[in-house]
This record gives sequence, C-alpha cells and structure tokens, in this order.
Amino acid sequence: MRKDDRSTALVRLASLAALGFLAAGCGGTTAVSTPEDEPTPAPETELTITVSTAEDGAAGAPSASPSDPPSGAPAEEWTLTCSPAGGDHPDPETACADLEQAGAEPLAEVPADQMCTQIFGGPEVAAVSGHVGDAEVDTEFTKSGSCEIERYEDMGAVLTP
Repeated sequence: MRKDDRSTALVRLASLAALGFLAAGCGGTTAVSTPEDEPTPAPETELTITVSTAEDGAAGAPSASPSDPPSGAPAEEWTLTCSPAGGDHPDPETACADLEQAGAEPLAEVPADQMCTQIFGGPEVAAVSGHVGDAEVDTEFTKSGSCEIERYEDMGAVLTP
C-alpha cells in the first residue's frame, strides 16, 4: 500500500510542478511606458476669448463676425485650455472651474423667441470660439438685455478674470 501512496503522491507533485511552470510562462513580458513615450492628449476645452468694450457704449454693437471685436474697441484676447488648465488666460484654474460649473447652457445662444427685459448692462462684448469637449463653440456674449446679462455673468471668470 505504501507503494501506491508514494506513486500517487509523486504524480500529484509532478502535476502541481507542471501547473506552476505553465502559470509562470503565461505572464509574458510587461511593457512599461514612460511619459515621453505617451502622446499628450488634446485638451478637453480649448477656447479663444476676445473681450472688448464698444467705443460708443452700445452693447452688442454689430461686428463682422463673432470673433471680431467692434471696430476701434480696445480688445483683450486670451486662450483657455482645460484638463489641464492653461493658456494665456489671466486665471485659467478659476475660469475652467467656472466653465465646468456653468455647463453648456450659457454657451448656447439665447433663443430668438425668449422674453427678456430690455435693459443695458454695460458695453462689454466677448467673442468665444473653439471647442468644449466634442462641441464646437462660436458665440458672442453681450450685456444687452436681461437674458444676455445673465448669460455673460454665468460664464464667471471665463470672461471676467
């Protein structure tokens, strides 16, 4: 009987050793990438912001396109990138946080049939173009009328750092 126990034990031991070798061989090699090897992902948000004050004091003065400030107005232009925060915006961290908090709603134009009070909030005009995630942005912010003032202010540090 001892002979059977020894042979059974040897078979079991050999089987376990074979499984161990097979398991060790399945691992292969693991490639370790370094930061230099990985391409830098494109920022989730990349905007060009041009803020100006209409010379004649009329908010929303017509311009050739949303990216052109009213003629003769002193303009400031910044770029803003988020994820990671950067660009030459005066306060990119706060602007990105405000943009995330505001969401997509302020970036949408005010509907033509939206009822808004006709009040003047100031001569500021801001043109914003670029993208937020996969959404393209090409819009103008003014302070003419309550809906536009609210939309301008919802952008926070994006437009007023």
